[in-house]
Amino acid sequence: MYTLRLDGKKDTKKAKGVKSNIVAKSITFNDYTQCFNSDTTEMMRRQSCIRSKLHEVYIISENCSEFVRR
Repeated sequence: MYTLRLDGKKDTKKAKGVKSNIVAKSITFNDYTQCFNSDTTEMMRRQSCIRSKLHEVYIISENCSEFVRR
């Protein structure tokens, strides 16, 4: 995971294994800095997606951990 903050441009936020809308809407630049400056090892977010298998539609909700610091 990483984030970039440049003058005159939008923040660039990337997180592997997390849906892009979760990264864009619920994770802020301050969340990144808070995680790396404190003893917090992870934060949890809930993400949902719609899947279909053999024409049967269902929703998957999962908790995704972010900001794992090693």
